[in-house]
Amino acid sequence: MIDDAMTRVRTAALRALQPPPRLPLSDWIEREIRLPEDVSALPGPIRLYPFQRGIADAISDPETERVTVVKSARIGYTTLLVGALAAHVANEPAPVLFVLPTEDDCRNFVVTNVEPTFEASPALSGALAGATEGQGENRNTLLSRRFPGGSLKVVAAKAPRNLRAHNTRILIVDEADAMDVTAEGSPILLAEKRTLSFPDRKIVIGSTPIFEETSHVLAAYARSDMRVFEVPCPDCATFHEIAWRDIQWPA
Repeated sequence: MIDDAMTRVRTAALRALQPPPRLPLSDWIEREIRLPEDVSALPGPIRLYPFQRGIADAISDPETERVTVVKSARIGYTTLLVGALAAHVANEPAPVLFVLPTEDDCRNFVVTNVEPTFEASPALSGALAGATEGQGENRNTLLSRRFPGGSLKVVAAKAPRNLRAHNTRILIVDEADAMDVTAEGSPILLAEKRTLSFPDRKIVIGSTPIFEETSHVLAAYARSDMRVFEVPCPDCATFHEIAWRDIQWPA
């Protein structure tokens, strides 16, 4: 009886030490992320569209170093980025650096998207402590947070010194085409240099293109495998990319 009890205890202890199964990011977002009313017109659990699942799973694919997203507005891309951050906080701690065009963009991203979503999601509530008193590296601020095993920095591309100050394994650049080239060169290239010490780095660049000739995101996309999201034709069922010429209004 004692041996049986010890076996049960040992089995339960080993089971408790097993890490949770690694889910694709799309499945994890749908399972764990909750959107509050002040973030989404459809609050509550997320149900991703197929094109969103493809983006999310590319971001979490350990075999993919770079993900470039050429997008339109209002496709839920920011929600995917918050979900990627949440997955690192909860499952795969790492230094995470977000680069946005301006300081206002940084503050708005944290206050409007990150904090409300984390607090609305039971698996994440309290995971990113707010601004605290203190000195040195343990001090949290609005745009600089530490969590067990990792950190979050949200910086503006306008100041090159912001990009020189941090090393990161996960680099996420949003609205790249709203970023101006500074006296020190492209802010995106400067940010990418902050990942060089990590062999398992991840670089995510997304933006709505503005001017084709000077577009950061189109230049990055041209260096990728240039995959597109295709949908079946309602007449012949052949998959193809939707172009503007395909949009027809009822007479």
